[in-house]
Amino acid sequence: MTARLASLAALAGTLLICVLIGWHVGVKVAFLRGNIVTPLYTILVSSYVLSRFVLAAFYRAPRDAGLTPYVAIVVPAFNEGAAVARTIHSCMALDYPADRMELVVVNDGSTDDTWEQMLAAAADYPRGAVRCVDLGENLGKRAAMAAGIRATSAEILVFVDSDSMPAPGAVRKLVQGFADPRVGAISGLTYVRNAETNTLTRMQAARYYVSFQLLKSAESVLGAVTCCSGCFAAYRREAVAPLLDRWEHQRFLGTACTYGDDRALTNRVVKAGWITRYDSEAEAWTDAPDRYRKFFRQQLRWKKSWSREGPLLLSHVWRSRTRALPSVAVQTCAGLLSPIVIGLTLARTVVGGHSPLIYFLGLYLVSMGYALVYRTLRNDGMWLYAFLGTFFYIAFSPQLLWAIARIRDGKWGTRAVDEDAPPAYPRVVAPTGAVRDG
Repeated sequence: MTARLASLAALAGTLLICVLIGWHVGVKVAFLRGNIVTPLYTILVSSYVLSRFVLAAFYRAPRDAGLTPYVAIVVPAFNEGAAVARTIHSCMALDYPADRMELVVVNDGSTDDTWEQMLAAAADYPRGAVRCVDLGENLGKRAAMAAGIRATSAEILVFVDSDSMPAPGAVRKLVQGFADPRVGAISGLTYVRNAETNTLTRMQAARYYVSFQLLKSAESVLGAVTCCSGCFAAYRREAVAPLLDRWEHQRFLGTACTYGDDRALTNRVVKAGWITRYDSEAEAWTDAPDRYRKFFRQQLRWKKSWSREGPLLLSHVWRSRTRALPSVAVQTCAGLLSPIVIGLTLARTVVGGHSPLIYFLGLYLVSMGYALVYRTLRNDGMWLYAFLGTFFYIAFSPQLLWAIARIRDGKWGTRAVDEDAPPAYPRVVAPTGAVRDG
């Protein structure tokens, strides 16, 4: 009963914060005069944040339609070693008809024992149940995903990262959304498996959860989830097949696109006119960086991806998913302006003596709103990390400027990628259902 009362109190607090944000927007609009740049930015961002809470309140997970389409789980792997074996075993333990599912695991030229681990894990299952594909050299995750797609004719393609593990019933639940023939892709909910490691992983765990349950829920209501997470997401083959070559060989500013694979694929599916959804009941777990150096490298890669794909989405969403245009426009423009606004706020505080109280009060309200959403939905003691994490993520948002400056750099930062490598023929090993050089 105490836990339930605490959740209700958190919900009431969330509603109060939404009212305060709405009141703040109203005051800004009523007194909008003179220099309108900063107030207008505040109005747009505050309205966007408020809209996430409102839209998420209308979110409902796709219903169970009794679907069991033929599914291929594609797992790209690079230097994952024992982790990929763990992922293989978790996928083979899924509660899904064995005759309606296959697993395709792609070794992207790993330099450790990933290939051997794949073969050893695959040998535990009937011939053909696990197909192990070796690219022969490191071509990048996008090439590995494309190779996995081409290795199967399954109706539904489920992507699982090599360090991720779907829940036993996750795939069965995830495919139910495809009962709507307009749906081209669905993202599941991913938790951080190593959340208890340290403060960094706790903040990421809280951030992941709020991002999925609030932001992706709101996007799903509009039918335009902008990034179906590579950790665990499903695509309709009919939606992917026509754009596979263009996505695999995508170039931007004259260079090959070697990062942002999931966001880029989702973007192209939306552009083709398909609806993208989120299923909060299809759960998976993944590992998050537990060291700040690796974390910041990951964030740099993600920011480079968003800097490229955000404007590309905005360029076509007005016709491909019109109802999502206002939120995508504000999200993109506000995101690009965020480092500049932070810089101007600090400059005005230091040089001009202006108080940043209103700015930080706004951040406080948003941060507390996210934290209370977390506490409303979960009672694991980590809701304060959602509050702390919001300030933490905003503090290094100027990294976006460095990401934009390095947007043509195809390096992952956390792995080696040779974007100019020539195509290689995949090899499969027959005893486990994979291919030899052919």
